[in-house]
Amino acid sequence: MDGSQGRKTRQVVAAIAAGGKVGRQKDLLACGHSEWSLRQAVKAGMIMRIAPGYYALPDADPLDLHLARHQARKTCFSKAAELGLWILNPVPQPHVAAAHGRPVPGCKVHRVKGGQTLMDILRQCVGCGSELEALAVLESAVVLKQCTVHELRTAFSRRGDGAARAVIAMIDPQSQSIVETAARYLLKKVGYNVQGQASVWGVGHLDLLVEGILGVELDGEKYHNTPEGWAEDLRRDNLLVINGVWKLRIPAAVVLYNPDLMLLWVERALDRIETASPR
Repeated sequence: MDGSQGRKTRQVVAAIAAGGKVGRQKDLLACGHSEWSLRQAVKAGMIMRIAPGYYALPDADPLDLHLARHQARKTCFSKAAELGLWILNPVPQPHVAAAHGRPVPGCKVHRVKGGQTLMDILRQCVGCGSELEALAVLESAVVLKQCTVHELRTAFSRRGDGAARAVIAMIDPQSQSIVETAARYLLKKVGYNVQGQASVWGVGHLDLLVEGILGVELDGEKYHNTPEGWAEDLRRDNLLVINGVWKLRIPAAVVLYNPDLMLLWVERALDRIETASPR
């Protein structure tokens, strides 16, 4: 393979890699690659033709290969997870988009024609998930700067988008994690006033401040189970006591998998604060 041929086949490989290791011939041709370059890359063993009109790298994910063979691709929560957005609950089946709308073994099919934008994927999440699941995805899209709240409002301005607009109204761009998003949502749903990332002088920001008097710190293992994280937690806890701020420290697992316990702790802590407050 001469220099020009080698360069063109490498460009094909790079294009397929950029698209997730599986590519449609239609898309590759639209980007300026030729059928000849595709055939040469297959001949050289650099890519595989896995179905009519579909090519893949040798190390492509088996699920992506399965979808390509059925002329489908990831969408909804499955695509949102691939984009790094916050997914509250893993989906039991991959959600896939297919123009033909026919069943794809082991998958939930969305009938979708043409390409999909981020807003298309977010719209599917709103339609498929609970309000909290939709909030986690949409809020993370804003927090991770994949879109803005204004862009969401513009995209979901149609008559049938009331549920999405209700979710958008709950978004806090200051949220630091899916655990914070879930805790804030659950506490507000039962009627508490909740402020995210509340500033306390000398301490920094509390994850949540409930009713203006109870701080809530939400502990995930990734940060807090380290010597540095533990030392910072002790520093903050001591300063909160000095500042007269009541605080609960709630594990992420409780928020996500036993939220009733979190609500009980908050209720009892607020009752205790009320009892202890001078009349």
